[in-house]
This record gives sequence, structure tokens and C-alpha cells, in this order.
Amino acid sequence: MSEGRIDDLVAKFFQQTCTAAEKRELATWIEQSADDAALQRVLERAWANYEPVTDLTATASSRIMDEILGRQEPVPVSSRVRPMRKMWRYAAAAVTIAALAGGYVVWKSRPQTPSAPAVAKTVKKEVPPPGGNRATLTMADGSVIALDSTTTNTIIAGNNVRIVKTDSGLVTYQQLAVRDGKPSYNTLTVPAGGQFRVILADGTKVWLNAMSSLRYPDMFPDGTRKVELTGEAYFEVSASAAQPFLVKVNDMELTVLGTSFNVTAYPDETFVNTTLLSGKVVMKHNNVSVPLKQGYQAALNRRTGQLTSMQVNVDEAIAWKNGKFLFDATPIKDIMRQLSRWYNIEVVYAGEVNEQFYAEIPRFANAAEALRILELTGKVHFRLEGRRVTVYP
Repeated sequence: MSEGRIDDLVAKFFQQTCTAAEKRELATWIEQSADDAALQRVLERAWANYEPVTDLTATASSRIMDEILGRQEPVPVSSRVRPMRKMWRYAAAAVTIAALAGGYVVWKSRPQTPSAPAVAKTVKKEVPPPGGNRATLTMADGSVIALDSTTTNTIIAGNNVRIVKTDSGLVTYQQLAVRDGKPSYNTLTVPAGGQFRVILADGTKVWLNAMSSLRYPDMFPDGTRKVELTGEAYFEVSASAAQPFLVKVNDMELTVLGTSFNVTAYPDETFVNTTLLSGKVVMKHNNVSVPLKQGYQAALNRRTGQLTSMQVNVDEAIAWKNGKFLFDATPIKDIMRQLSRWYNIEVVYAGEVNEQFYAEIPRFANAAEALRILELTGKVHFRLEGRRVTVYP
């Protein structure tokens, strides 16, 4: 197929006038082509001529194109985890440019005739924006502080422990002196459409995802360090052999020694997952303990109480912390639960979608853009009306 023909097909993607047959033609050529240079030339021309849906800064635009064309080294994955093939990356680039700007979808080459109108034709109200740095801090006395509206470098509390909002999405605890008696407990709560970070008094760093909360002491006296989590968080625990770090999630407990790991424990998820990136973690439930190895994930089935461990793609587990959604053979309902938390949207289903999806979408994309990227696989379609999304086969 000539480059001129490919240029025409990509242009039709921009204009959303591609027929089902033309989508198949383009997808087939991209996946079967052995000429990466030709594909790159097509994508470069398309990028130069395309006017994206959203306004991007020059830096963001350049970064997106670098990622699309593979100029940045990919993050290695475990040998037991099936990586995305190189040609899938280029296929992803083509549909992404057509979609808007940013992120990419990996095809399975089975485009279908849409059973519902495309997202762009159904948006009649304001499109839900991406989430941002939003959280509240509940103090021991019950007072609540809205951190997203608190000025940077504001000292929230003083005396023996200083609590400071040190960045737009970060609150830091600084222990100034040893205090007699029990520590006071604070709760950091992140709403739907939010994210936030906290540095605890011992130096442990915690990233909280949307619809999550962390209860913790304002200082750590001698003995065990213990926090309580609901939702999802990524931890980088400050090492201390004399003070084990415990994370309590309902009736499950994690024992940590100088470790980086991710915990997903949303109430609407069947599994509580703990993914270990480095160090040592022991997951315990009902007197059953599972020690984790680096690159492994422990999963607690809430329904059966069964605790298992397996090797996983850790990049997928912490993608949210790195500013993106990463889906690797992920069912649509799992995807939509993640999107609903970040965009604060309601999701309803008008039929079964049993496909698995491979996709990477930047979290700075708005809801319509994220849905359009998924929709261009041909496996799923959406109707977006305000904050309500209907999912169609």
C-alpha cells in the first residue's frame, strides 16, 4: 500500500469519516508493515497537519510525540509478563493521533461497526476534566482543612509536629521534638477526581489515588509504625529495623521493612492487591501469611478469603502514580471503574463487552478524549452526557 493511501486513511481518521472497511485496511497495514520508517513518516506528517481537540503546550505536544514514536526507552517488564509488541506501539500511535493527542491504544485488529454514536457526537454538556490535586485533612480534634485551597508553604500545625503544605499536591509532617503520651491521628481523604501525597513524620512517602483515605499518627513514638488505608496508595517506606511499618486494610495487614509497594483496596473491587516493587512485604489475613518477592502481587479475594501470589507487570500497578492509565489485557468494567474514580463520572452498561483491552492513556486527557481512544479499537463504544457514560458493545 502506498504512503499516499495511508495518508488519506489517517486524514479520514481525523475527520471521523473512516468506514469500517477503511479502519480494517489501516489497522491491517500498520500491524503487518515491516517498514517502521515509512510508518514514522506517515505519523510525522499526520502530527504536523492535525489540529488536536485540546490545546497542548509545545512541551506536552513534543513529549506525546516522543512517546508515540518510541523515542523514549520503554520500561522493561518481567520476562514472565507478556510485553506489548513493537508494532502494536505504532498501531497505537496512528489511532491516537486520530483520536486527539496523548496516550495510545493497542489494537487487536477487529474493528466493528459501532452500535452507538461516537463520543464526539454525543457530548452535549461540559466534558468532565481530568482529576487534580484535591484532598482534605481531618485533624485529631475533628476540624477539616481543604488542602487544595490552602496556600503553598502554609503551616497547618506547629508545636512538636509541624504540618506544612509544601507543594500543590503535598503535605509534609516534620517532627520537631519527642512528645510524651500518645500521638494524635490525622486522616488524609482524597475525593473522586483527586490525588495527593503525604510525607509522614518518619519520612515515609505516600501517594494517594482518587477516592482513597489514609489514617496515620502525626508522629511515631518507639515501637510499631501503623497506618490504615482505604482505596489505593503507593508507599515508599522509610527503613527502620527497630520499627516495622504496618498497613491495615480492613481485616488484612501488611508488614513492611523499607519497601516500595502499591496497595489497591477499593470497596467495589473483588480483590485487595499488593504489588511489591522493592524490599520486603508480608501480607497477612486470618492467620495466613504470604511473603512477597519483588515483581510479585499478592491478591486477597474478599468473597472467598483466599490469598494468592503471582508475578505481574508492576508498571501497570503503579501507572496511576506515574500520570497515566495502563491496561494490559484488562476487561472493560475494570477500566471503567478506574476512569469513573478519576473523572468522577457515572458508568452504565447497555450490553455486554467481553473484550480485553491494551491501552495507555495519559491522566491529563479529559473524559471524552480517554473514551475516544478506547472507542477507536472498534470493540467498545460510548455515549457521554455530562458526567454519565453509557457503554455499548
